[in-house]
Amino acid sequence: MLNMKLRFAVYVLVIIFGATSFIYAQESAVANKDGNLASRQLENVQIERQGIEALLTALSLSYNIPIGLEMAPHDDEFTTYTLDLKKGPLTDLLNQFVRQHNQYTWEIKDGAVNIFPKSNFRDSVLHELLKVQISKFSVKENTGCWALVDSLTDTIEVQKVLKTHGISRSGLNFSGGYFPQLGRHFKLDVSDMTVKTILNKVIKESPIAKIWLIKKHSHDQTFVIWINARHEEFSTNQASLLWTFK
Repeated sequence: MLNMKLRFAVYVLVIIFGATSFIYAQESAVANKDGNLASRQLENVQIERQGIEALLTALSLSYNIPIGLEMAPHDDEFTTYTLDLKKGPLTDLLNQFVRQHNQYTWEIKDGAVNIFPKSNFRDSVLHELLKVQISKFSVKENTGCWALVDSLTDTIEVQKVLKTHGISRSGLNFSGGYFPQLGRHFKLDVSDMTVKTILNKVIKESPIAKIWLIKKHSHDQTFVIWINARHEEFSTNQASLLWTFK
């Protein structure tokens, strides 16, 4: 009875917020005793989404897995992708993904899963952006995901690379009624870290923001970085709402 009430409550919230997708995680991810992310056990994973970013966002937010995704150029966002795992460690699911998409590889870095193109499929500018060393970076409590990305890309170090290559950030085509947050009490104060390390640290330590993505639009030489999050009121093992960015 309690589960039925919870499901109904989440359904109502989806309607209110106007979210574009709803995923119910049948079983939450269960970490092993030493907290090793690669060995985390998953059950009943069945996800089907249009576009790799939507697929991995569903995996990340539904199963509370911190994922950083560097997109390969010319990925087709209209192709339908699936992940299917009855039971096993996270590594089985990641290996399944890279077998199906051989332009990608993965690693565990800074406490997060990083999925990125192999060298011959990689966009060199995005790769350089992620390696930019930031001398000092901080965010206060109650900062939203967009505000963090704005602050990060406005740093002197990142702006220098953008001007060198003549690229700029694209606007967000946002659909959904919830603006993704980092968590009421999440804050960050770091120094001498790369952009990629900072993003990994955010999704590892934030209670709700669990995936970052970077991709470049070849048609106008713009790029986008976004961080996506569950609604703070929803517990990990009940439900996740997804918000779509293009």
